[in-house]
Amino acid sequence: MSVQPNTDPRTLMRGMSVQHLRFRVRATESIYFENEPGAALRGALYEALARNFCSEAFGVEARVPHHQETCPVCWLLAAEDPQAGRGQNIPRPLTLQPPLGQTHYNAGQVMSFGVSLIGKAQDMLPYIARAVQKMGGIGVGRGRGRFSLVAIDEVHPLLDTERALMDGRTVKRPTLQITPGVVQDVADQLPKHAVTLELLTPMRLTANDALVRQIEPGVFVQRLIERCQNLAEHYAEPPADPDSVRPTRPDWVAAQTALVAAADGLRVGYDETHWTEAFSGSRRTGRMSPISGIVGRIRWEGEVAPLLPWLLWGATLHVGKNAVKGSGYYRIIRAM
Repeated sequence: MSVQPNTDPRTLMRGMSVQHLRFRVRATESIYFENEPGAALRGALYEALARNFCSEAFGVEARVPHHQETCPVCWLLAAEDPQAGRGQNIPRPLTLQPPLGQTHYNAGQVMSFGVSLIGKAQDMLPYIARAVQKMGGIGVGRGRGRFSLVAIDEVHPLLDTERALMDGRTVKRPTLQITPGVVQDVADQLPKHAVTLELLTPMRLTANDALVRQIEPGVFVQRLIERCQNLAEHYAEPPADPDSVRPTRPDWVAAQTALVAAADGLRVGYDETHWTEAFSGSRRTGRMSPISGIVGRIRWEGEVAPLLPWLLWGATLHVGKNAVKGSGYYRIIRAM
């Protein structure tokens, strides 16, 4: 008699939580983004963190193990793990939710963007809040348009709720984290016969070492579970009970196999996605790198119940490459 794999994210994602922050800033100069604002915002955020809160010159020293162990900024920005199963670089415990639909802000206009801190990275909230203030002086986008920080809110996208965090110069302690229990509660309220995803920023997926230009449910779910596993293994809080057993890699492999099989059994109700070209420039290297991907809406029909909590985790963590630049950001459409 075969043993059914445990695909419950309340077990596999135990100890994981995510804090979503929204920053509202007012342009003091015109701000122009080339195409995808997330890449420019990520670059300015990293520069502000490295300039102001790293004890060494960010770069070579960030790769020295003893420095990274003691410098929270380098831990956040240059995370590496020689034992990582999929290579040395591991996913950063940070994602961006860029402003959508607008690439130019005149002086006086307000712009909003999100920063999500994953697992242990939530301890970095004070650094992130101060770094966004510093970003305003550095400037963002083409010509480095500057801004001033107006407000910081914590948001819970799954519950459609928010709370002001910044009161004058004081930042309150956040309380609206995404947790496995909340994710399951929301999943239980969703329809079980179909699910519709709206890809808000370019989603860049690969299969068999090649770019995927049309989303297939099985490929999507495979990349999703890989990302959840990698983030949970590196950033989930250890269990309070010392006798509690954490999921092993074989547990994850078995769950992924079962969930991909469930995804392969779905049919596409409609596919209104398309490929969009986008590039990210690096001031440090002077190079442009592609962050192109798939955007739009897609509906999958069939037995979606076992996938729903994982799809909600994906909406929280992003899916695919360049998540730290805001790519792979999507939401679940709640309509029946």
